[in-house]
Amino acid sequence: MEKKSILVVYYSRSGNTERLAKDIAPGLDADLEKVIDLKNRSGIMGFILGGRDAMKKIPTKIESVKFDPSEYDLVAVGTPVWGGNIVPAVRTYFNSQKGQIKKLVFFETSGSTLPEKIAGSIEEAAQKKPLAFAGFGAKELKDAEIYKTKLEDFIEAVKAVS
Repeated sequence: MEKKSILVVYYSRSGNTERLAKDIAPGLDADLEKVIDLKNRSGIMGFILGGRDAMKKIPTKIESVKFDPSEYDLVAVGTPVWGGNIVPAVRTYFNSQKGQIKKLVFFETSGSTLPEKIAGSIEEAAQKKPLAFAGFGAKELKDAEIYKTKLEDFIEAVKAVS
């Protein structure tokens, strides 16, 4: 089996980021890695505590990952936005992979946070400047035509920097 050059890594609580990651990966012929948070983030308390942990930049414990990002030319990381920040599981992923990511792009899902607002926290956590990014707010996630266009634009942007 031929090694793929792109890895798509994501965390998803509600399913929005997972949907996006699963739509991005085939368009990039990429391997797909779901980051599993070992802390229970379900229900209203999981939502509240998750937002608090994200705002305070508190990492969490995650399951061991299957794919080594250093074996890929590019890693695309997907995160929901909680409290204006990346989620604890993605922060922990970056902490555990310091220096392993050659090229980085990211995508985020949120109610309305623009990806430019979290680009700095991604760069800080990953210790790598993202070469491309896209944000999918509630409107883009619900409107099939806008979603498809934005998805295709992001895939093309990633191909251009990979």
